[in-house]
Amino acid sequence: MQAHGTELAAALAPELMNLKSQSALIKNRALDRSTAYLRDALAAWLEEGAEINYGAQDNDILTAIGFRPDAASRVDYQEKYTPAQNLIYARRKAGLAAREPV
Repeated sequence: MQAHGTELAAALAPELMNLKSQSALIKNRALDRSTAYLRDALAAWLEEGAEINYGAQDNDILTAIGFRPDAASRVDYQEKYTPAQNLIYARRKAGLAAREPV
């Protein structure tokens, strides 16, 4: 977002213009539509076989805060929690992702 936020906002401008003066319901609907557009664009991009990789700077930041997006990290978490706890976490994470505006 820091590097391409302006371009992203410009691409979504038809959905996001004049939202400051709108009600919360209308803002949420516009954000939901924008999220759907992003999801569709990412899905099409991934269908082309594109890979997603962290940049060196982002990887350093994520490592510094304790987030390791690698297989070893996932194994650590799987061993730390029971399968039931992992399922609860996955459902809560999915629920939060569905509720959060972009």
